[in-house]
Amino acid sequence: MARPLLIKQQYQLFDLYFPLYNQYALFFPLVVMMVATAVFYMEYSNGTYVDWITYGYSKQKLIISKLTVAGLVLLAMCLLNYFIMALGLLLMVHATIVEVLQMTASFWGYSLIVILLNLPFGALLINISRNAIITTVVGIVCMVINAILMAAPFGYYIPTIFAYRFGLLPISRSDFFSNANFAASVGSTITIVVICCLVTLSIWQFSRKKPIEN
Repeated sequence: MARPLLIKQQYQLFDLYFPLYNQYALFFPLVVMMVATAVFYMEYSNGTYVDWITYGYSKQKLIISKLTVAGLVLLAMCLLNYFIMALGLLLMVHATIVEVLQMTASFWGYSLIVILLNLPFGALLINISRNAIITTVVGIVCMVINAILMAAPFGYYIPTIFAYRFGLLPISRSDFFSNANFAASVGSTITIVVICCLVTLSIWQFSRKKPIEN
């Protein structure tokens, strides 16, 4: 962000947005998993899990309520991040309405897909392991794998990589995949299927009776 202040050069909006997007795409999936971990782990760490599940509501409603709260927290974080980023960029460089809309579509397209993917994945991991360290380590490993494979030509088969490249589509079609139509259809289908599977698995796993409930 300080670059245009230090170097006298004419920058375009996307010249500065692209490196910010890359940094955001690297760490945001881990943040989503940590938020998912936090909202469930508090019940295990405080010893309130059994009390929580005996409130008289079905387990399906309980986990959906937790996921909803985590999702709203993440959306609020995204909104704050977007506002700060957009304000900072627009104070530094001139941008047209179209460019701002493209940046908005890029940021929110990526953010929403990652939330839908990593939120149920994080919930599934923490409710299986009941260990925040394990979930965090898995999140870091996934972050490293994503960083390695971000530019992979077969990335549309991997939902998190597809999300990253999908976020680039509004600002630069050349940064998507070479076979754009095929990649978009295959990537979208796989991503939707994976999201549905993760949500279903997280609800099913949480609904099963655990040893801690005996």
